[in-house]
Amino acid sequence: MNWAWENRSYLGDLIGEHAILAFVPLLIGLLLALPLGVLVAYSRRSRFPILALCTFLQAIPALTFFIVFPSLLDTKLNDRVNVVIGLSLLVLGLLTRAVAEAVVAVPAHVRLAADSMGMSGFARTTKVELPVALPAIIAALRTAAVLCVTLATAAAILGVRGLGTLFIEGFDTGFETEVLVGIALVGLIAFGADVALVRANRLLAPWSKLVTIR
Repeated sequence: MNWAWENRSYLGDLIGEHAILAFVPLLIGLLLALPLGVLVAYSRRSRFPILALCTFLQAIPALTFFIVFPSLLDTKLNDRVNVVIGLSLLVLGLLTRAVAEAVVAVPAHVRLAADSMGMSGFARTTKVELPVALPAIIAALRTAAVLCVTLATAAAILGVRGLGTLFIEGFDTGFETEVLVGIALVGLIAFGADVALVRANRLLAPWSKLVTIR
């Protein structure tokens, strides 16, 4: 604890760097997955190729993205953009399927009620189906958030600053405290993100309750 307090400024910088690595991809992936998931839910032609691509993106180890992108994007190995894009693709693969399944699961009588009110297809999707599907989407987003916070630590292997830097430095110097502080901070950030999303669900969809996992 003394080491953490004495190095609080350094740790604060690493937390900020790690937050960018973890949560910017989460936002990008969500913004891309929403329209793509709706497309998959309504278009049978696009369903197989898009879901196959999502499965492919989820199957590739995150570190592979971080290593391959520099040659594709003409960036340096330790550039943050490689990590952001790589994690964004992983989130896209996870959330697209979740969004599609959540929209498909909207009860038929809800759609019928929207149609009877004269809503257009776009209005029905944005004002009825997505709000009803929101709890399921947020549940998937919780998983994606923890995944991003965890996988972002791997970027330190390539020299990208974040909380993973504490692991590399701790292992190199044999200083266990630094490693333990890194583990604790990663866990706290993941837990904080999960709690924030649960609260967001209660705020945005007060009519629903997330299932408690025991």
